[in-house]
Amino acid sequence: MSRLRLLAGLGLVVAVVLLAGCAQGAGTKVTIPGVGTKRVTPTSQLRVETAEGQPTIDINTYTLKISGLVKHPMSLTFDQIKALPAQQRFVKLPCVEGWTDSAVWQGPRLADVLKQAGIKDTAKTVVFKSPKGYSTSLTVADVLATDPMLAYGVNGERLPDVQGYPLRLVVPNRLGYKWIKWVVEIELIQGSYKGYWESRGYSNDANATGR
Repeated sequence: MSRLRLLAGLGLVVAVVLLAGCAQGAGTKVTIPGVGTKRVTPTSQLRVETAEGQPTIDINTYTLKISGLVKHPMSLTFDQIKALPAQQRFVKLPCVEGWTDSAVWQGPRLADVLKQAGIKDTAKTVVFKSPKGYSTSLTVADVLATDPMLAYGVNGERLPDVQGYPLRLVVPNRLGYKWIKWVVEIELIQGSYKGYWESRGYSNDANATGR
């Protein structure tokens, strides 16, 4: 093989690698009814960040507990949650480390879940808990402002276990440490609350507007 042909062959390989890398970085297009086509991070490439080990959850016995300052404390099964009206929304997931993933998330609005329980007027903060002790919170005002979701699907697929199945909180315009995975309890309280990262110095506001 001549040197010229060898260089040409190497150039072709480099071009293919670069094109593949660009295609991977470009993401995947997903069409959302009523919204249009969005470019998202492929589900398999969504970053996994967690301060706790992944819990083992039996979906057949799973319940979402709603407690605290509510008129009707309750435990919802996964089937009851899936029976609620669901939305598909394109929401960016910005991390405090500087990166941002994008995806189409599917699930009910948090407000619809809380409406069933009936928030008392004295409740000012919504606390979210996972099985292994991770927690975070949003003020009731933040819930009204950001309209979070409890997602059980992403990019037209079942939410992967590592991404928080069966329920992950999706909070538009808030940093990722507010996006708690494996949500098993939502508690309404009167005062403020600092979760896992917030008690370690992270902003309790976690505002990511414009990211």
